[in-house]
Amino acid sequence: MKFLFPFLLLLLSASALTAQWNTVIETERMMSFGSRPSFRLEFTNTSAGTVEDMWKDYAKKNFGAKLKKDKKSGEWAATGLKSAMMGEDAFSIYSTIEKNDANAAINIWFDAGSYFLSRRDNPGRTEEVSRALRQFYVDVRRAAITDELKAQEDKLKDMDKKQKSMQKDNDSLRKDIETWKAKIAKAEDDIVKNERAQEQNLVDQEAQRRTIEEVRQRLNNVENERN
Repeated sequence: MKFLFPFLLLLLSASALTAQWNTVIETERMMSFGSRPSFRLEFTNTSAGTVEDMWKDYAKKNFGAKLKKDKKSGEWAATGLKSAMMGEDAFSIYSTIEKNDANAAINIWFDAGSYFLSRRDNPGRTEEVSRALRQFYVDVRRAAITDELKAQEDKLKDMDKKQKSMQKDNDSLRKDIETWKAKIAKAEDDIVKNERAQEQNLVDQEAQRRTIEEVRQRLNNVENERN
C-alpha cells in the first residue's frame, strides 16, 4: 500500500499533464502545400469569430505576424517572420479556422523553410511553440467563458426584469381585484336598495291605482255631486 499511493499520484499527475498537452494536438493536415505537420486546437462552445479575432491578435503579438486571408485557400498567412521561438531563420505561418455548430478549431502550420515545424524535426522549437499555443488556448477559452458568463448574466437580468414586470402586473391585478370588490360590494348594496325601492314603488303603484279609481268614480258621479 505504501507504494500504491505514490504510484496513483504519479498516474494522476501524468493524466493531468496529458490533458493539458492535448489542448495542442500535433498532427498532419492538408493545406495549400499539401499534407504538412501542423498544430490543431479545438474549442468547445466557442465561436469561430472569437478564435479568428484572437488568433490574429495573438499571432501579431507573439510572432510578429500580420495575418492576411487568401480567398482561394481560406488560409490566414504571414511570411518572412522572425521570432525567438523559431530561432534566427525566417519562417511563415499558415492557419485555417473551422466552425462546427457551436464549436471551433484552428489548424496552424509553421513553415521553417526546409521543413514544417514538428517534434520529429525540431523538438525544442516544437515545445516552445506548443507552450505558446497552449497559452493561446487558455486565452481563447477564458474569453469564450467570459462571453458565456456575460450571456448568462444578461439572461438573469432579463429574467429579473421579467419578474419585476410580472410582479408589477400582479400588484396591478390585486389592485383591480380590490377595486372590483369595492364595486361589487357597492353594487350588492345598490341591489338591496333597488329591491326595497321596487317594493315601495309597487306599494305606491297600488295606492296610485286606488287614487285613480276614486277619481274615475268621482268623474262618473259628477252629476250626483253635491255643492
